[in-house]
Formats: sequence, C-alpha cells, structure tokens
Amino acid sequence: MRKFLTLLLLLTLWSCQSESQNPLKNIQLVTPAGDVIETTIVYTPEEQSQGLSGVKNEDYKANQGMLFFYLEDDEKNFWMPDTYFDLDIIFTDKNLKIVDIIRKLPHYIGRNNQELIPRARPVWSRHALELKADSPISQKLKVGDTLQWKSKLPLEETEKKIREAVQNQSHLNQ
Repeated sequence: MRKFLTLLLLLTLWSCQSESQNPLKNIQLVTPAGDVIETTIVYTPEEQSQGLSGVKNEDYKANQGMLFFYLEDDEKNFWMPDTYFDLDIIFTDKNLKIVDIIRKLPHYIGRNNQELIPRARPVWSRHALELKADSPISQKLKVGDTLQWKSKLPLEETEKKIREAVQNQSHLNQ
C-alpha cells in the first residue's frame, strides 16, 4: 500500500509539473527591456472564448499574460465579459512584432447585459497578448517592439504542433 501511495504521489507531481512546463500551454515572452512575461497559450476556440473571464485580480500577477495563439492573420475582436481587471491587449504579427496596442480596456463583471460589455476595436494581427493594464511590463511595450519567444520549442515548431492539435480536434468533432 505504501509503494502504491508513493507511486500515486509521484505521478501526481509529475502531472502537475508537466502541465506547468507544457510548451503548448506555458511559455515565457521576453520584452526588449528584458522583462519576462509568464505566458499561458490559448489556441482552442473554447480556451479563447473563456480567456481571462472569471479570473480575479488577486489571482493574476503583473508579470502574467495570456497569448491568444492564432494560425492565420485576420481581424481580431475582443470583448470583456466577466472580467475583474482592466486589460491591455498587445497585437502581434506571426514573429511577435507588436503591430497595435489597446490600452486599459475596461473590465466588466457579469455577462447578462451584453450591450454594456466593453469591446475592443477590431485589429488585424496574428496573435494577441492580454496583460493587466496596470502591469509595469505592459506599460513599457510599444508598437514596433518584438517579443522574444522563450520555450522548449521554437515558435515555428510550436505553431506546427498547435496546427496538428487543432486539426486532430476537428477530426474528432466530425
């Protein structure tokens, strides 16, 4: 029984560690100033729809970001239902060069009154990075800056694996 419990504990720890180090979910982005953004990648429609909805201010640090990872350039639209803090949305091209920034998009607690939920203006880009609007890291970023990808997998390989995962998921849904 003791060996079983030890094995169960090790498997649980390994599972938690592998999730936090999964290069398709958690990476670091480094700014030109050298600041490190601990970044969660979201690429499925469900994850992207959820975004930071429901995340409390005290549960999200100033050095945390959420990267909405898309496989194509197109017009991106964001809205803020059930958010608890204002956001900066940093839009990038496929190489993580910042092409536009929307600052201090207001938060909105709830989903019931859709007319009151703040919406960002549409922006043509590949990816979008959400940071807390009061983050000192976000305040330093400007259009033209390029973020550095820091992960076990290079950006191109990550895109390839995400493309495969999305295709596999679409085959399962058919």
